[in-house]
Amino acid sequence: MIDQALVAPRYLAGPGDPAWVTVPLHQASGWSHGHEPLLPRVVLSSPDQKTLLRLDPVPGDQWWRITHNGGSAATSWYASFGARTPVELIAAVTDALTDPAPNERMMADDPLRVLRLRGWETAPDGEFRSPDGVVEGERLTFAGSASWFITAGRKKDVPLWDARFDGRTPTRIVAAFTQALSSPAPLRRTHEQTLGLSRRRLDLQWEQVPAESLASVLPARVARLAARRPGAPPPPSARPSPPTRRHPR
Repeated sequence: MIDQALVAPRYLAGPGDPAWVTVPLHQASGWSHGHEPLLPRVVLSSPDQKTLLRLDPVPGDQWWRITHNGGSAATSWYASFGARTPVELIAAVTDALTDPAPNERMMADDPLRVLRLRGWETAPDGEFRSPDGVVEGERLTFAGSASWFITAGRKKDVPLWDARFDGRTPTRIVAAFTQALSSPAPLRRTHEQTLGLSRRRLDLQWEQVPAESLASVLPARVARLAARRPGAPPPPSARPSPPTRRHPR
């Protein structure tokens, strides 16, 4: 049995494991990667070579960058995320990006709609704020395109992370991010991943999870995403896991 934390609100859960993003892109969606064993950098490219994901730990800069080359300025876009952005939020973007049938799965293309439904403050000009005031976002419209800037902890604390989507980013991509951002579901973190978290605004619930169950979470995610591809075999059915045991800490 392994101790694991359920952290809420999720946007304060810390970065988590980058493999949650990179492994499914490679194994489920066929993105290729170079091999630079002496560099702490990951570069993944889509099968059509139009989209790149870079994970580059540069101090003081955005660590995660997604760039899409659509062949013209009107169809090219980028998004970036700070080092402490929870990987589950970035994964929502990459999952939407690689979804072969996005119109069938997206709740809405309006990034603000899900925020309103979940009780976040929203304004007609595109500004929004989480109920606790920790997350703030704004939409900047220029020449018919809308850029999005989202920050966690800008006013009350030192900024924890920020996300940026340029004005040509498809709205379904931004909507996938806001949907994951505002979800009330907690995020799971190991004990080590909670050590640097500020406890002032967090709700941490601890539970003991079977090691076998924990090890199967990422492979199950890869199988589920791979099954979205046309003609892909259905994902294997997961074996029931032993019950978890929650305990205070």
